[in-house]
Amino acid sequence: MQLCYLISLLLALPCYSILIVVPLYLYPGTSASAWSNVTAAIAANPQVQWQVIVNPNSGPGAYPPDANYITGLSKLNSYRNVITLGYVATNYTRVPYTTITSEIDVYARWATYTNANISVGGIFFDEVANTATNAVYTYYQRAADYAYAIVPSTVTPVMFNPGAPAPAQLFEYADTIVQYENAFSSYKGQATIDGFQPWFNDQTAIIVYNTPSTADIPALVRTMVQQGIQAVYFGVDCCYNVFSGQLLTLLASAVSAG
Repeated sequence: MQLCYLISLLLALPCYSILIVVPLYLYPGTSASAWSNVTAAIAANPQVQWQVIVNPNSGPGAYPPDANYITGLSKLNSYRNVITLGYVATNYTRVPYTTITSEIDVYARWATYTNANISVGGIFFDEVANTATNAVYTYYQRAADYAYAIVPSTVTPVMFNPGAPAPAQLFEYADTIVQYENAFSSYKGQATIDGFQPWFNDQTAIIVYNTPSTADIPALVRTMVQQGIQAVYFGVDCCYNVFSGQLLTLLASAVSAG
C-alpha cells in the first residue's frame, strides 16, 4: 500500500495494513470538547495511522476558522500519527471548478496561520460522481491535481468519496476512494468487498455508520485486511454527530491486530 508506506516513512510509524479514516464533520465545541473521544482514541493508539476529515462549513468557511476549530485542529496536528484532510463538496461535478480551487486555497492558507498549527495535510472530495464519462474524469483529475499542487504537505493524501464502487480511471487521480459509505445493515463483509474491482482494494476505504454494539469489529476488520482494503471507519450514527470512545478504541485495537 503505497500511501501507507509514504505516511509511515514521513511519520516514522509502523505501516499497518489498514488506516482509520474519521469523518469528523462535527463542530468541535468549546475547547474542542466535542472531539475529545476522537483525540483520546488517537492518543491511546499512537501506533495506528489516522486520517481525520474536518469540515467547518461544508468546506473551509472563512479564514481563519474560529477559536474552537483552531484549538481542535492544533490538537489533532500535535499527534504524529494523524493527517488532517479538508472537506470539499463537489455535488457530483455541479460545483464549479473555480469554487473547488478557491476552497482548496483557503485550506492551503491555514498553513500560514502563525498562532497555532492548523494546517491540513490533504483534501477529501465528497459527493464524487462515479459515472464513467470523460467529463467526470476531467473534472476530478483537475480537482485532484490542484490539491496536490497547492496543499503544502510532504505527503498530500487526496480522497474521493462516491460512497459506492468507482470506475477504474478515477483511481488514477486519488490516493483513496471511498467505495462504500452506508449503514451497517447493508454492509455484507466479504460480499460487499467482492463488489469492488480487487486490484484497487489497496486504494479503497470503507465507511460504515449505524454500527450496533453487537458488531464483530475485529472479524470485520480482519476480512478487510485480508482483502487489502486501505482504510476503514465504523461509526454509531448516520450523520457523524456522535463518536463513541468505546467503538473507536475497539476499531483501533482491531486495526493494530490486523
